[in-house]
Amino acid sequence: MGIGRGRFHRRSSYGNQLKALPMEAMYAAGVSLATMVVYIGIIAGSVYLSGETPKWLGGLGTIGFLVALGSLIFNIGQMKTKTELKYRATCLIISSVVMIVWMATLVVGLVRG
Repeated sequence: MGIGRGRFHRRSSYGNQLKALPMEAMYAAGVSLATMVVYIGIIAGSVYLSGETPKWLGGLGTIGFLVALGSLIFNIGQMKTKTELKYRATCLIISSVVMIVWMATLVVGLVRG
């Protein structure tokens, strides 16, 4: 592997080069997990403020939801690439679980609202 190459490749024990790791999908899954940190912060802020949250906290939640949605859509698109399948699937599952958490909160808010 040359110095200037941007893709990481795994090698088997026989020295044959295996499929590339889906770095973009991994980054998108990481972004999804970062939105969970925002989510936990919003929930903690709401509990601390006894439900009387400022508008900017709701806006932050909307941005977090949209970023998580974008990460999920990106990881769905990554399933078409020819990189390592188990890593693509893992990244898609991570993004899907994060999106389920965001959607569950949205649905509960709409039902109770």
